[in-house]
Amino acid sequence: MPTQLDILALEPFYGGERRAMLDNVMRCSRHRWTLLKLPPRRIERRLAAAANWFAEQISRHWSGKLDILFASEAINLAELYRLTPSLSKYPSIIYFHDNQLNAPASPRGGPVDFINLLTASAATEVWFNSYSHLKRFLALAAKLVERHPELSSRNPMPQITANAQVMHPPMDLGIVRAREGKSLAASNARCAGHLHRNPRRDLKLLNDALAELELRDENFRLITVGPVDKLGERWARRTISEKDEQGQIAGMLECGLIASAKRSPAFDYLVTRGILAGCRPVLPDSGVYPELLPESVHNMCLYPMNDEPLADLLMFAMEAGDSWRAPELPASLGRFDSVTACRAIDDRLEQLAMAAENWEGVTKARRGDRH
Repeated sequence: MPTQLDILALEPFYGGERRAMLDNVMRCSRHRWTLLKLPPRRIERRLAAAANWFAEQISRHWSGKLDILFASEAINLAELYRLTPSLSKYPSIIYFHDNQLNAPASPRGGPVDFINLLTASAATEVWFNSYSHLKRFLALAAKLVERHPELSSRNPMPQITANAQVMHPPMDLGIVRAREGKSLAASNARCAGHLHRNPRRDLKLLNDALAELELRDENFRLITVGPVDKLGERWARRTISEKDEQGQIAGMLECGLIASAKRSPAFDYLVTRGILAGCRPVLPDSGVYPELLPESVHNMCLYPMNDEPLADLLMFAMEAGDSWRAPELPASLGRFDSVTACRAIDDRLEQLAMAAENWEGVTKARRGDRH
């Protein structure tokens, strides 16, 4: 096996945390990466059509070496294999940044559900960005299979479960150094609301909590990320584009705390960065958030999803101001360091390539015995 592998990465939704992760991997990996990408528009369209576009590009323009195929879950891998059968002989990894499976209460799954399921079934391994995401995906996928009796005879869940693991997304932790020596303005504590476009966020919850703070005569200023049209207009705020990475970092460095109202997120790249920037987190006690934080700070940083506990925690955090410190908080995020996380990714890529090479050798030997 060569000491340096050739990885073909396909990203149908190249933006946000998907872009940040791939950029860090390609910068820090010891292997050679080639990236084919599409802009981040309408995830359902990417799931439906990305395989066709990538298949055409590969068949017309791809002539490089290939050891492993790497893609996000925003693609139909089974369809890609149907269109370009030559790719199926290489090990493949699907990285789940999120998933499009319906909640168990949903009466029927849609076609997008099956794309995620088919993709996970076709991949050699499926990687998830958090343990909570892995568990939630497996639970939702199992419910989907149960709702469709035609799948019972070829239930893909045992294979998917065996091939699933967590692989932490690499992040640039240099933002911590930017915080050193920077003091907060002494007047009012500041609240950064991480409220970018996400159907699982609860802006009513945040509106109610901010209204409660207003009744208590608390002063605050918001910095929001991305469009938050349903957030009350009467609260002063500055909005930063989802695409403005430097603006987001600058906003975090201004803030005393970072708040989220997202329900059960698979991961939260901006909140993680906000913590590294020195912001105190105020987060729901669901999804990836309990996993991101050390247990020692859960009661000071996590809230149940209703307005009064959120208002209480926001007020407590603002009153504590810059005096509140939890050294173990940024330290606990060291597993996301680009070098550390990329080393784990590279090691696993090499193991998969070696296993594929050994299997190919066994297959050739068996063919030789037949002749």
